[in-house]
Formats: sequence, C-alpha cells, structure tokens
Amino acid sequence: MIDKYLYTIVITAVIFNKENKVLLAKRDMKEEILPGYWGIPGGKAETRKSVNNFLENELKREIKEEIGIKIKNIEFLENHLYGQKNKIQICFIVDISSGKPKALNEVDEVKWFTFKEAKKLKLTPMSLERLKLAFKKRKLNYSFFLHYLFMNFFRSSQSIYHKY
Repeated sequence: MIDKYLYTIVITAVIFNKENKVLLAKRDMKEEILPGYWGIPGGKAETRKSVNNFLENELKREIKEEIGIKIKNIEFLENHLYGQKNKIQICFIVDISSGKPKALNEVDEVKWFTFKEAKKLKLTPMSLERLKLAFKKRKLNYSFFLHYLFMNFFRSSQSIYHKY
C-alpha cells in the first residue's frame, strides 16, 4: 500500500447569495499556511476510497465542517495544477441548501463581499482569479436567463396580438 499520494486534491466552493455577493472565509491565525488570509471556502479531499461523486461528497463535507452549511447545485468552475507542490485545486460554484454560514473549523470569520470589496482583501493565491471567473459566469448565466425570459415573453405576446 502507498502511504504517500502523488497529489493533494484541494476542493473549493464559490458561494453566492441573492444580492450577488460571494462568501469568503478568513483563515484561522493558527494555520500554518497563509494565516489571516481571506479565501474561497474548502479544503483537502480526504477520502481515498472508490466512492461515487467523490469530489461533490468531499466538497459538501469540507463546507459543512468549515462554515456549517449544506450546499447544492454544484457546478464546475475551474481547476489548476501546482506541479511543484503536487497539488490539484478544483473549484466549483454552489448554492446554499440549508444553514447559515458561520466560522467553525480552521476559520476565524466568514463574510459576504461584492467583487469590488473582495479585490481589496488579502486573498489566498488564485482566489481573485477564481472570483473573476465565477462573477463572469454568474453574469453570463443571468444575462442568458433574462434573454430567455424576454424572448419567450415576446414570442407569446406576439402570438396574442396576432389572434385579434
């Protein structure tokens, strides 16, 4: 049996609220790596068994442990390989299914931020890039949704007017 894994898998979740703010977590000051930095909630995948939906299950566990909420609608955002550190980081966009975010394990504080506010924080590596991607994707999804509603409404109203 191998005692050491080739890569550490780190999973994170960008969480938006209804006001289009993102939830960030401030790392515990006792942490060895980047104490006091703000970052996207998540952590190391620990399960090494053959499990269905391994990443999703590990992400749910990490988020529950760190900030006390349950998540749903897990959507892939981005991944990144740190070859020199033997680390694979995978980021998702998720929604809260239940619970209120609070600082628990390895976290000193959690808070909602606009993108403009988040840019001013002392962020963990790759957090700003991931937030840019997440806000862009969120905006595109919202724009598509509005376009879809408008086109469907416009089509249905045209058919109403043609009847008379």
